[in-house]
Amino acid sequence: MAENSKVFVSPGVYTAEKDLTFVAQSVGVTTLGVVGETKKGPAFEPIFIDSFDSFRTRFGDTDPEKFTESQIPKYEASFIARSYLSQSNQLFVTRVLGISGYDAGPSWSLLTIGELDEQYVHSGSTAQTTSSWTQDIYVPLTGGTLNTSNIYTAHTVSGIFAGPLSGITTSPVGGTSGPFRTAQQITGNTLYNGQGGAVGTWVDEMSHFVNNLFDNDTSSFTTSGSNDYYFYGALNTAVTNTHFVNITGRTGENTKVYNRLGIDADLGPGSDGLGYSRPNARSGNDFSADTNDGWYNSLFDYNWTNESTCTNSCYSGASIAMFASSASTASTYVTGVVDTAVSGGSAGGTKVHVGIVEPYATTFVQNINGFTAVTSASTWNEWSFGGGDLSDGYGGTVAKGYYSYSAGTRTMYGYLPSKYPFVGSTYGTGSTFSGAISTLASNVLNFSGGVTDYQLQTCAGTLVDGSSPAYTAVQVTISGFSSVGLACTSGLGVACMPSHTNTATGAATKDQTGTTIGWVTGTSLSSFTTFYTGSCSAVTYIGLTLSGSYANYDCVSANTEYHNMTVATLRSRGESTLTSGGPTYKISASTGDGYKLGDVDMDCSETYSDILRDPFANFGISAKTDEGTVHKFITSLDSSKKNYLSRVLGRKVFDRDADEVPIFVEEVYPNLLKYLYRRQYVRGINCCTCYRPAARFNNTLRNSLGWWMTEWQTPRTPYVVSELRGTDVSRLFRFISISDGTAANREYKVSITNISFERVEFDVVVRDFYDTDANPSVLEKYTRCTLDPSAPNFIARKIGTSDGEYELRSTYTMLELTDAVIEGDLKDALPAGFEGYKYREGCTSVINPYPKWKTKYFTPGEVVFDPYYNSTGNLSNASVSAGDNVRKNYLGFSNGDGAAIDYDFFEYKGFKTPTAVCTDTTGSDWPTLTQGFHMDSGATVVIAGSGSYLTETASTLSGKSMFMVGAASFQAEPTKTTDPYYKLISRKFTLVPYGGFDGWDEYRKTRSNQDTYRLGMTGYKYGACADSTYTDASGLGSYKKISATESNTDYDAYRQAIHKFENPEAVDINLFATPGIDYVNNLALVNDSIDMIETERADSLYITTTPDYNLFVNSTTDASNKIGPSEAVNNMDDSFIDSNYTATYYPWVLTRDNNTNKQLYIPPTAEVARNMALTDNIAFPWFASAGYTRGIVNAIKARTKLTLDERDTLYVGRLNPIATFSDVGPIIFGNKTLQVKESALDRINVRRLLLQTRKLISAVAVRLLFEQNDDVVRQQFLDLVNPILDSIRRDRGLTDFRVVLSDDPEEIDRNELNGKIYIKPTRALEFIFIEFLITPTGASFEDI
Repeated sequence: MAENSKVFVSPGVYTAEKDLTFVAQSVGVTTLGVVGETKKGPAFEPIFIDSFDSFRTRFGDTDPEKFTESQIPKYEASFIARSYLSQSNQLFVTRVLGISGYDAGPSWSLLTIGELDEQYVHSGSTAQTTSSWTQDIYVPLTGGTLNTSNIYTAHTVSGIFAGPLSGITTSPVGGTSGPFRTAQQITGNTLYNGQGGAVGTWVDEMSHFVNNLFDNDTSSFTTSGSNDYYFYGALNTAVTNTHFVNITGRTGENTKVYNRLGIDADLGPGSDGLGYSRPNARSGNDFSADTNDGWYNSLFDYNWTNESTCTNSCYSGASIAMFASSASTASTYVTGVVDTAVSGGSAGGTKVHVGIVEPYATTFVQNINGFTAVTSASTWNEWSFGGGDLSDGYGGTVAKGYYSYSAGTRTMYGYLPSKYPFVGSTYGTGSTFSGAISTLASNVLNFSGGVTDYQLQTCAGTLVDGSSPAYTAVQVTISGFSSVGLACTSGLGVACMPSHTNTATGAATKDQTGTTIGWVTGTSLSSFTTFYTGSCSAVTYIGLTLSGSYANYDCVSANTEYHNMTVATLRSRGESTLTSGGPTYKISASTGDGYKLGDVDMDCSETYSDILRDPFANFGISAKTDEGTVHKFITSLDSSKKNYLSRVLGRKVFDRDADEVPIFVEEVYPNLLKYLYRRQYVRGINCCTCYRPAARFNNTLRNSLGWWMTEWQTPRTPYVVSELRGTDVSRLFRFISISDGTAANREYKVSITNISFERVEFDVVVRDFYDTDANPSVLEKYTRCTLDPSAPNFIARKIGTSDGEYELRSTYTMLELTDAVIEGDLKDALPAGFEGYKYREGCTSVINPYPKWKTKYFTPGEVVFDPYYNSTGNLSNASVSAGDNVRKNYLGFSNGDGAAIDYDFFEYKGFKTPTAVCTDTTGSDWPTLTQGFHMDSGATVVIAGSGSYLTETASTLSGKSMFMVGAASFQAEPTKTTDPYYKLISRKFTLVPYGGFDGWDEYRKTRSNQDTYRLGMTGYKYGACADSTYTDASGLGSYKKISATESNTDYDAYRQAIHKFENPEAVDINLFATPGIDYVNNLALVNDSIDMIETERADSLYITTTPDYNLFVNSTTDASNKIGPSEAVNNMDDSFIDSNYTATYYPWVLTRDNNTNKQLYIPPTAEVARNMALTDNIAFPWFASAGYTRGIVNAIKARTKLTLDERDTLYVGRLNPIATFSDVGPIIFGNKTLQVKESALDRINVRRLLLQTRKLISAVAVRLLFEQNDDVVRQQFLDLVNPILDSIRRDRGLTDFRVVLSDDPEEIDRNELNGKIYIKPTRALEFIFIEFLITPTGASFEDI
């Protein structure tokens, strides 16, 4: 216990106490001071609150949220306020925010693919490479309509038709420089017309073209009728003017032109097929027309190939024309096959696979006695034995797989070789054995028997056009093997395998090259012949030669203003623990310093390839943790979908299980993306992400997006600027939020309205952040403001300023004025816009997202946006405005047409990583600046890096206009009714504050405010870098020393907030509470609070928290985590707290949050404070706040229903019980302070009596200061003090008192008046003992 033993050097009234029953110190009445966390509000300043409505406005409502995996209520302060303010109207709240910040870690940003820029298509059109092409296709003349399956009998097989099919399936038409870049585009990508209708793939188009030639009947084709001309895109005049005539020779024939993609008419050839009818048609064409969208989306592909090139800004594209230039009858082919059982083999039922007769088909026969397989690969020039286990005759396995008679391949270990001997077309020619043996080493033994040969047969007796078709069936003869053995080459140093051994020695591996070294033969097959045949049906084909021209656009630039723009950023989950000293990430993604293992990738392959053409399509996210576990997610940027990115991954560190979902969404911009896509500025989402490392390691380039290692931040708006003055504007003022931290970013917005040049006035309207322009929710309004400092309606006088020069009148915002405004240099200026917002810098060449302000009021019939394609019938699908209602729309920040606002943009984005990570606590500003908004259309002349904005030379906006601008001039009172600003109501704009930050480490489940996080303690050193003072520190800079006695841990954040109450002359309270801390887990802070109350204030009672449960568990289902009364008393004893200025209560009580209808247990502090206020209302501070009259607890129940013995245990241990009685429920049933020794001051009511008495006497005695120090002033003192004490005695606070003043000359010479006040406090009745005496019936009570 501290005594008031200070040495005072300035004038004042100083009181002290001496406990003659035993000792202690002071407190007062009715006003509570609270230090804790709230959902919003100003930080580190005691704010006076007079009602719970006022509390809600300033600090937010009640919320049942607990810290992650704990039982600690996060916003207990709000429940205290709710209870206490039901009985009082005097509350001071000091909100705590973090001062450490945190390393937000590695980041991965998703980027857009900018749409191709049609101006570059236009400028590159005359320089395009234009060539002619010719391809052959084959059509069976069977009659009827063709489709892709019968126009190309086997178009997926290479080699069947050397020209068209291999080209279509394996390489671009016309070679690598042809109109199609990939086989996928030819056979897989769908082509679209100008209305967005699917035309089909390129193969479908060929089918469509051929059916047109045949009139959908293949038996009626005539070459002379092949005058159809299909074109896709635009072709250079020089080629289209001649190619049709030159190739076909049909100069006088009328060409039937088909504009398959429905592009703009100016881009198509004339009806005669001779190209453009006007020499300058191309330059006059509208390359941005919707009718061209089909061409762009069908035949222009973004050049994404791999991770190293997927962030380029290049499209390759093409145009192509097609017609039939010739036709001829093709050869006939057998198309059927007979399933034939193998004759002579012991594996009965083995079937030949269907399709082997068709030339070049891939066929095989397997499991002939488990020994041999015959394979015919795609070109009928390869074969091998193998497929089963080769036995050594005694059950041992020698080798597996395929064995080849082939030069250049070693066998013995099973794999399928890629080259085989050629098979001759006639018996005995190109013999398989002779061809193979000739390539072996000279000492390889010859074989007897074996395979005789392939024979390609004819269909005897079948005539097609008068002759037998050739090569329509296959016959193979195999005879039995003569012996079992191994052919080997000792010259290669490989030992021959003797018969009947179980192991092959010296076997070759599949990657070795050289001569075949081994072949196993055997006698297990008996002789057989002709094991498969084909039927001799025949079909006649016609060969068509398709010709045309194509033009390539090798690299058409994407719209660089929107290409690689960040539309979302992902972060890794993780956790900060005691020993980690900062976040440990599930995916560290560092590439050095030993930290890296995991990474995050985007999947846009195959199933997800649509994301390259549609930013709202599904795509995959692959997240590999440092432990090597890969998590895959299917998600989308479409906010209306269930698999929307934020719904799948979550938005906070702990809102998903990190072991299941190791990443979360930090920011996402769906409205901006929708805005860009609707206007054809972006095509899709890039396959590459923009990766940036954590701030604490592997960040030598200082390019991390993770430097959030700063203290809490206050949101503020950009500067509001004046009307255009010449070619420049002037800064006027900006708004600073009264609330601090993250929640304040979305608390309010400010509209500047009714801007009058005539009166030089304007209104300021503070609106709810989430309202709409059509239905504004006005929080505050300041009318007819001016920038003239001498005027009574000067804006600063109406609202208040952050420097305190003008009294703060707003609840939400305050002004920061520029010097020019303060000095009156801009008294005739008016607000006309605002500067841009700061943002962080992403990867090289990455475009930062930005808010798209509303810059105009749309008139009826005006196009708001024009998405891809046109509607059916080539009608425009543009969104047309019905006309903005000016009263229901605001410029600037708006939810109206023409704006794209995503709230994430206004959240805190950190700072650029400083050079000194271990000591710097601020970082440096990013150079990124977005455009602001200005109402004047001429404000484009205000350039970043010049004039008033010369300092923006280094910003990303340098050389560009500072503003998005309005639709008309705005420098004087408009006079024309057609002027969009003619009506006063139209002259308005809105802006919002941004950049607020709570400063807490979001990777911590609870706060780092335990004793171990004090400066120099273990927790601090785990996070701090080693220095000369703490050489054993092992951290990376998460914690830093900010003064000789303080660090930036949460411990010191709480300590700073507590000491905001240390001056009793600045903040008048008599109760004090610190929700969120307790003497078991936060003893140092509790002791610091007690010391502050006793030593600095000496006028308040501190209510501290007693835990009744293990607070660091996820649930309360385990009874072993409960802290019983005896353990609670032991915890108090272990704390060594001894103070009559402090009291505590047990157990916690169950309360309900009315907003969510959820229940939670909180300490009884809220109800204790309410009952003390109730006591002061209905009685006096010296009455005990306990019992049935002044101690009823408004709660559902107490966590523990105490027995009498448990209450006794608690009371002896100085813990005031919350008892439970059946008639009233929970009730305060104790009145003790935490003073150890028994005296009058170990009771709360006596302590509060002294606090009240001291405060009353000090208040009247201060009036005597600086009076003459004589007998008169002594009598005046007695005349003031005696009535106060007498009144307290009459109100049952004292039984007696006496005031004695000293007249010591030495004290008088020291300008002192010393006195002593003796009081006898009235004790509270706590024990009633009644003895019942039972008497005989005839006894008289008077005789007892």
